[in-house]
Amino acid sequence: MKHLLPPLLLALLLSGCATGPRGRAVYVLVDTSGSYIQAVPKAARIIRYLLGTLEPGDTIAVARITSLSFTNKDRVAAITLSRRPAQADAEKRAMAARVSAFVKAMEKRRGTAYTDISGALLEAAQFLRGIPAARKEIIVVSDMRQDLPPGAVRHVPLPLNQVSVFAVNVIKSYGENMNPTRYIARMHKWKARIAKGGGRFIIVHQLSRLPALLRSS
Repeated sequence: MKHLLPPLLLALLLSGCATGPRGRAVYVLVDTSGSYIQAVPKAARIIRYLLGTLEPGDTIAVARITSLSFTNKDRVAAITLSRRPAQADAEKRAMAARVSAFVKAMEKRRGTAYTDISGALLEAAQFLRGIPAARKEIIVVSDMRQDLPPGAVRHVPLPLNQVSVFAVNVIKSYGENMNPTRYIARMHKWKARIAKGGGRFIIVHQLSRLPALLRSS
């Protein structure tokens, strides 16, 4: 008859097999430039959905895209959830309250004059590099039209190795509607730049498709 391992020893051996990063880290970038600031409530709905999908130990951060976004000053909130389920649920509710306050604050503001998407992506990428998660995602709620202020330099690599970047609510301009090749070329440039940094670029054409795309990332 074979000897059975004591339960405690067996548990220790099994836990030793599950080494390496686990969990998920999500960074949400919300465009608050120009007239796109009107889409902030839609971004808030996406954030609330994401909160519902996170597990204890996961990380979420929310930040604005402004004229110059390579700074943590535009970060609305960031938290790594407790591994205790009850505490994690409380932290989710607190994050949702901060997002609601952010929406109200944006209702009273004008959109920024410029749109620094590259700086925001670089800030998000650096934040995610410090999180030991198996899945890393950036959700960009923006029209993806970058407009940098004079003197801003953004020709730098984006360290997005194994990061999935989802572009949500990408609005086409009138010129792109007239000539779709302009839109295709603009999206191709973003895809190429993110791929050069080691990431994946996914355009979410329909918001209802976001859950399925996130599950497959």
